[in-house]
Amino acid sequence: MPYSIPSDERLSEAIFIVMYRNQQVRSQSEMTGLVLKEINKDGSDYRVSGERIRRLAVNRGLTHVSIDYNDAEDKDLPETCPVCRNPLVGINNTTLDGRETEVLRKCPVCTYSVGTKMRMPGKYTFTKKRRR
Repeated sequence: MPYSIPSDERLSEAIFIVMYRNQQVRSQSEMTGLVLKEINKDGSDYRVSGERIRRLAVNRGLTHVSIDYNDAEDKDLPETCPVCRNPLVGINNTTLDGRETEVLRKCPVCTYSVGTKMRMPGKYTFTKKRRR
């Protein structure tokens, strides 16, 4: 039996419903399972990856994402955010001798940041956003 890929709108709606019902989802795999259960409750056979759910939730501001980091062996700092795939912004500082040096790269959309020591996301926690 063939499966379908949900539209961004359908997926956003499912993420919103899942976060409405849950104050916090403690991992990306748990979030994926809850979203899949929500979009397939009418008997359809949708498939979607955890990465797509995470990126859509972050980029559309549907949920707050907290990141637990692991140290990485890679020495090169990334140009794009590994969480939401947006370009990272370099934060510079002036040294005592007047030169500028990059001390941090930060994502303008989500909470990811990386300094002189390379860190990669290890675990994501999704939390319901508060209404203002």
